[in-house]
This record gives sequence, structure tokens and C-alpha cells, in this order.
Amino acid sequence: SIEQTTALMGTVQPSDTYYITPKVAGELVEIYVQNGQTVEEGAPIAKIDNQKQIDAAKSQMEAANASVQAASQQAATAQDAVNRMTPLYESGDISVQSYNQTANSAKAAASQVDAAKAQAASAKLNYESQVEFATVTAPAGVVQNQNMTLHGMVSQSSQLCVITGTGAKVVKFNVTEDVLQNLTMGQIVTVEKNGTSYSGTITKLTKLVDPQSGLFPVEATLSGAGALSDGSSTKLSLVAAKADHALLVPVDAVYYSGGNPYVYTYENGLVKRVFITTGISDDQHYEVTDGLDGTEQIVNSWTDDIYDGAEVRIVDANGQTTEDASTGAETEETHAAD
Repeated sequence: SIEQTTALMGTVQPSDTYYITPKVAGELVEIYVQNGQTVEEGAPIAKIDNQKQIDAAKSQMEAANASVQAASQQAATAQDAVNRMTPLYESGDISVQSYNQTANSAKAAASQVDAAKAQAASAKLNYESQVEFATVTAPAGVVQNQNMTLHGMVSQSSQLCVITGTGAKVVKFNVTEDVLQNLTMGQIVTVEKNGTSYSGTITKLTKLVDPQSGLFPVEATLSGAGALSDGSSTKLSLVAAKADHALLVPVDAVYYSGGNPYVYTYENGLVKRVFITTGISDDQHYEVTDGLDGTEQIVNSWTDDIYDGAEVRIVDANGQTTEDASTGAETEETHAAD
């Protein structure tokens, strides 16, 4: 097989990045973290004065609980009426219509209890959330970009800080559609920074093009790259294309005429120019996709006297010639790479 390697530029980032914003608006009355500080999951970041929201939520919760009590009393009264009328209904002393009206009223009262309990549960959750949201807590990681001001006002859209995960680093880069089609999950990439190489594997591929660059974003997770700074630019290389069982010719044996590649082949003491179609290449070989069938001897010469129809003698590895002719040349058989 033959592999074509592509060099790209990428940006190192932490594997997990969290942008911390509050869930309530109010005044910052406590700040618990600084830049560079490592925090555990659930550790407090800041405290916000949202007492007005808490008081309002508490009032709503108390009112909802009162509604539950009132609805429960009405339902109990309605059920007592049903219980009193049931023997009379069974003995035929009251009409079916009267009994059904009372029973339906009891059912409606019971439904109102259920609705009131649901509202009370929602109000309780809102109250507890307001109390909980007063303290902003952290995921596990390292605090960065902390820009909070004590006694400053914040809203739900305010970014208090950024917390980067302590896990593996990732490198993000963009590729063309042609390269993307040859990439696979788990494929190896190599990152180089300050003379040190790091290995990684592709962990994220997307077919959604970036509208700004017109390229496709790719992400690879790096191994042992803790020394790389977040946001730093790095060189990276990866196999952008691969061809199995390819017909290969040496790079030095390929010439061009008007931008069209060709090689010289040897046949019965004469040189023949054959135009070819090339595929991918590496430092040593071209893939040939058309023009050769693999049985030819390719002329790989050090002389400028080679031309179509020239008579040549073949020089082997020991400097021996096969026959006398005007020009000496080496040949190499085309071969298919596994």
C-alpha cells in the first residue's frame, strides 16, 4: 500500500470546557475561587444575593400549600355528602339524578386536590431551586478567565469563569472534504510542538462544514500531552489518503510534459514514452492509476539523453550492461504494493 501524509495546523484545547453562568440574577456577595485554582465537583464558586426571588418563591409555596388544604377540606366535605347519600340511594329514598350530582361534585373536588398538590409541588421545587441557585457550584477542573467583581451585579447571561477539565488534551483542526472522506474514528495523528511529538487518535468527525472557513472540523484526543498549553497552535500530520494494492513507480522516474506526467519504459533495446495518470504519492513513489499494467520495465536514468525511441543499454546493479547502445540506463520493474 501507499500512504499520503498531510501536514496541518491545529489548536490544543482541554477535553472538557465549562462556561460557568449563574442561574439567577443578583449581586455577587461572595467569591470563592481564583484563576488557576483546581476545584472538585460541587465546590462553591460564588454566592449571589437573590433573596427577593427566594422570598417570592416562598410566598408562592405557602399560598400553594394553603390551596391544598382548602381543596382537601372541600373534597372531604363533598365525600361526606356522598357517604350520607349512598344508603338513601340504595334504599330508593333519593333519585339517581341527585345522587349522581353529589358523586360528580366529590370527584371534581378530588381532582381539584390533585391539581392543587401539583401546583404546590411546583412551587416547592421553585423555592428550593432559588435557594440552591444562590450558590454557584463547579464541575471538576481548573478555574480560568475568572472575571467576577465582588458586589457586582450579574444576570443569567453573565460568564463568571471558565473551568477546564483535568482529563486528556485534544487538538482541533480543519480539513478539506477530500481529506475528510479518508479519515476514520480512531485514526492516528501526530502532533509536534517545540521539538516534541505527541500521539493522538481521532475522536470526533463531522460532515457539517464550518461556514467561516469552508472546511470540516476534526478533533483528536492526545496522549501524554499535559505539558501543552491550552490554546496553543501546533503542527500535526496524518494519513490523508491510502491506496492498497497500488501500482507504484519511483518519483524520480516520472517526468512532465505540459503538466501531464509520463514515464519511459524499456522494450527490445528502445525507450518508449508512456503517459500515465497518477494518484497519491509519498516521498519515494507515485501511484499509477492508468497507463501501465505492471509488466513494464521503467527507465530510471541519470542522463538527459533519454528520449522516446532512443536506443539504450541496461546497466545492472553491478555496472554490467546487457548490450551496447548509445545510452546507458537503469530500469526498475513496476510493482503492486500490498
